[in-house]
Amino acid sequence: MAGRRISLSALAGAAVESTPGSSKPTLVHVAPDQVAPTPLNPRQDFNETQLVELGNSMRGGQLQPCVGVTRARYVKLFPEHESLLPDCRIVMAAGERRWKAAQKVGLATLDVHVREDIAESRVRFLAAVLTENVERANFNFIEEARGLQQMLEMSDGNQTKAAEQLNKSKQWFSQRIGILRLSEEMQALVFEGKLTAFREMRKYSALPADKQMAAWQADRKAAEQKEDRAKVTARGATSAPAPRAEPAVAPRPSEELPATAPAYTAVYTQPSPTAPTSRSELDQVPEEPTRSLPEPRGGSSAEQPINVPQKTAPETVHSEGSQLLPGMWEPGEWESVFDVLMTRMGELDRHRLTKRLQKVMEEELATAPPSNHP
Repeated sequence: MAGRRISLSALAGAAVESTPGSSKPTLVHVAPDQVAPTPLNPRQDFNETQLVELGNSMRGGQLQPCVGVTRARYVKLFPEHESLLPDCRIVMAAGERRWKAAQKVGLATLDVHVREDIAESRVRFLAAVLTENVERANFNFIEEARGLQQMLEMSDGNQTKAAEQLNKSKQWFSQRIGILRLSEEMQALVFEGKLTAFREMRKYSALPADKQMAAWQADRKAAEQKEDRAKVTARGATSAPAPRAEPAVAPRPSEELPATAPAYTAVYTQPSPTAPTSRSELDQVPEEPTRSLPEPRGGSSAEQPINVPQKTAPETVHSEGSQLLPGMWEPGEWESVFDVLMTRMGELDRHRLTKRLQKVMEEELATAPPSNHP
């Protein structure tokens, strides 16, 4: 027996049902004034600027149609809403934002999917209303909770049953509807955008109604203080002045060092027990006229003699056991001269002298002829 031949083109033009046999969705193009939103929609917060932007984008084509039922079918399901509806052909279950946007910019037509199957029961119609809104990230939590409260009432107070209608868990449903325990003034903060974190709403809703606002104000003040401290710390890190360098101590005329000093290795020696140990003690030593020491034997004639101030200082004994005699600078005498300089200089000048001697030594080593010894 030959089978019946089916036209593929006919199948391509047929409407697709979400549940076979239960509905025949029909896409219609109607004027926005022939459509009305359901009074069950809990969403009331619409941004005017965003509506205009959405309406202008719909001029090039409405990508997602609205969803609704005929007015007669809706009134049969919700007779108490008949007086609330204007004279229209379709009552929307989803798409009120698109409908408002079309009105805002004056679009001539609106795309609506007529789905009579969603009006088979009050609970199913409300589920169709809430499902789209619940999935939106910008859906106000208080509006969402009010919609869930309606669902709970239509489900005879059974949270499990109400959650199943939205394909959600009982825990999710309980947490979301629980924020209705917020006081009216706390709910106003949510609508004003001052309280946006869901975890904070849950925290305050667990408190008695008369203590919620005080707790929120205390938390906000603590957060502002923490932010202020962070700003001060950040400013201090970026604008902190660099560490001030220690001012150089200007040398006294008698402490001037030559531009070029002999290249000897500086050695710090322990002062004799009777030597002055502080600046105040040194200043009490009577000064004598400054004399010039002859340049060391074998030194360059271009080198300047070191002017050593003559103070009454303790005798310095060097390795040979001889005393430092005025007007003499025999081999080994430099140690005594160095000791006198070190007792007369401040810490900064001693550091400079050491660095200078080190530099001169490095220069002489660099210019010295290579040794013939291996």
